[in-house]
Amino acid sequence: MAEAELFMLCGSMCAEYGGDLKRFGPEKYPEQLQEMAASGGPVIRVEPWVEGVSNETDLLRVLTYGYGTMLHTSSTALTYHDVYVKNYPRGHVIELYGLDLQERMAQVNDSFLLDSSGHAMTYVGSARLNDLMQGIIEYAWLVEQPVPLSPREMHAACAYHIRQYVTGEKVTTDQHVKRGDAGYRAFVGDFHLLEDMEDQEFRTYCHEIYYNLRLGSALHLADYTADYCLLHQATLGPQAQHIIELAQALYADWHKLNLHIYKTGLQLRKHRMPEITERALHLIERQREMLEELMILAEQASE
Repeated sequence: MAEAELFMLCGSMCAEYGGDLKRFGPEKYPEQLQEMAASGGPVIRVEPWVEGVSNETDLLRVLTYGYGTMLHTSSTALTYHDVYVKNYPRGHVIELYGLDLQERMAQVNDSFLLDSSGHAMTYVGSARLNDLMQGIIEYAWLVEQPVPLSPREMHAACAYHIRQYVTGEKVTTDQHVKRGDAGYRAFVGDFHLLEDMEDQEFRTYCHEIYYNLRLGSALHLADYTADYCLLHQATLGPQAQHIIELAQALYADWHKLNLHIYKTGLQLRKHRMPEITERALHLIERQREMLEELMILAEQASE
């Protein structure tokens, strides 16, 4: 499947916000995989990595299923690339496809560092098993051989998750968490809190907001919406081209605003936050309208 299809299938457009400006993006990893299975995608089991209980034999066991194994790790455990070691620790998912317990090495496949063209770089090779085991958060594996979804099934899942985005509907354990359109609005609505921060804190928060908008939320949403419509123009119909153009324009404008946020943090221009908030809310409104148009096309194509 294309990345854009996985994005739609997991409902990853429904970014969540719980009041911490450093944390904004899709649901947690296990919940996204559950959404995938509930939407007709492959069934994937997820197990937490429990310190002192989980070990390499658990990885070897799931690796023998033969349908693919994934590790959700802290980026600092990925010592095969300096970019992980030198930067702030974040969650990251890699594929595990081999283990050598005697040599204490793992074979991994990793896609990372989206560049300005939108293409991911990849690393395929060895990783020190002891390092990996220090950072595993969860491990996951395909329960059975995945069955390809028809375009009709794919569009039904897409429409379902866009409706979730628009309405914010979903039972969550934390009632303070807002999702989708409401999550975006609550996130941007709290930008005013940055105006009272100390200089270094302000700079840090602007950088984190920039990172979260670039990866996992607004820029991914626009990019994947355009890609999805390009992939499925034949079944979505001629109106898909209009959504592609909306998504591309939205991506460009989010990109400009996001760079503005980053520079605002560097320059400590706190007085810019009201203007940034106003621009962001305007983009959120355009984002909602674009997704509603896609939802109508997807619903029609799924009938």
